[in-house]
Amino acid sequence: GRLKANTHLSFPSPHDSEHLLTNWVDTRTVYIGNKEPPPGAEAYIPQRYPDNRIISSKYTFWNFVPKNLFEQFRRIANFYFLIIFLVQLIIDTPTSPITSGLPLFFVITVTAIKQGYEDWLRHKADNAINQCPVHEVQHGNVIRKQSRKLRVGDVVLIKEDETFPCDLILLSTSREDGTCFVTTASLDGESSHKVTLHSD
Repeated sequence: GRLKANTHLSFPSPHDSEHLLTNWVDTRTVYIGNKEPPPGAEAYIPQRYPDNRIISSKYTFWNFVPKNLFEQFRRIANFYFLIIFLVQLIIDTPTSPITSGLPLFFVITVTAIKQGYEDWLRHKADNAINQCPVHEVQHGNVIRKQSRKLRVGDVVLIKEDETFPCDLILLSTSREDGTCFVTTASLDGESSHKVTLHSD
């Protein structure tokens, strides 16, 4: 738009620009142990990261019925028989609505029970993984906590033959050359050991 006659434009001096850059903290900076940024970091914006819970289930207790019915009636066959059943209810037809409604109700019920049981098994598997104990280093001490309670910036101690509870950056190892051997069989099916170097 246009500038009015009494509008004043001001630009920061080189000294002010240097001051702003000094106080600026990258919002993608992760502080070890979830510590606060250093004093004077006025431009720091705290980030909200998701928790470490693993959720592979599809349904919850509250959305199972509507979500399952929606998914089942997306199938053409189920939707077709639903329309036939509704037409027989509204319009006087020679055939009884029971002839189309009862088989549809049976198929929907059996499918819902089957999918509900499978999703319940996924909930159990998720809870077992989320409650798996992990070792975290806090202020020089090693404490145990559940895997789901890990947060971005935590320092995790992994022992030999243990599964990684989350995405990790290797900081140090017990080997003198700073290497460790990792298998990714659960990700890509490869059982061969891969050499990983610690970060500088």
